[in-house]
Amino acid sequence: MTFVKYFRKLMSWCPMKNSFGKGRREDCFSGFKLENGSQTVPSPVNLQKKIIYNVHVSIFPELWAVIIILFALIISLLLWTYSPEDSFSIILSELILYLPLIPLLLSHRSSTVAAMPEKIIIKRPMRKTVVIEKEDIKQISIEKNENHSLRWLMRLVFLTTIPIILYRKIEWIIKDLQLEETASAPAKLGLFLPQFFVVTYLLVFYYNFELQVPYQRILKVTTFSNMKLWIYTEKPEEIIAILRNEKE
Repeated sequence: MTFVKYFRKLMSWCPMKNSFGKGRREDCFSGFKLENGSQTVPSPVNLQKKIIYNVHVSIFPELWAVIIILFALIISLLLWTYSPEDSFSIILSELILYLPLIPLLLSHRSSTVAAMPEKIIIKRPMRKTVVIEKEDIKQISIEKNENHSLRWLMRLVFLTTIPIILYRKIEWIIKDLQLEETASAPAKLGLFLPQFFVVTYLLVFYYNFELQVPYQRILKVTTFSNMKLWIYTEKPEEIIAILRNEKE
């Protein structure tokens, strides 16, 4: 028996024969709109298992971040208004203004995305797990990461601006200390905190920028509840493919 005849005979009783064509004819993205241009999406190897990716995720709106920022502004304003001069309450009011740095630092920390045919689960450090059902996805698209395209220009801006501002701030602090040699300890400490405020925020922005730039593309997900997610990953097509190939 020749090899061709043997192969045909083998395929005649193979139980997987009818499933090959069926898998290619399945309709995809019935639950939400896909905007991905002409890009092709590969099919996952095993749709029964979830696939976990280490990614960076930005979510809007982040209610906990808004709460922290509003809390910091209100408490800082109250302390600054009702505290006597040269008191440690003034120092505390300035320190509180640094609290919004917490959501900025955590917003792009490494997260894990578990992609399954029926939902996406996003687990983030020190924050609530986000579960997005497939039926809740309104639109999904792969976009170009502009930060990656402009990375060298932005690095040049950051790395030239931050040292200049830092040098000027230190220069102003030294002059103020020379003029207020007899000032109290809270007053002297109060010279440092406002001066380094801008530099500290710029350093945090630069840190977040460097976490984003390695990725050339972003997977953007919009839900019917008006939540928007930007997932920075090297394999956005695989996440889309898992959602597209849900077995009915």
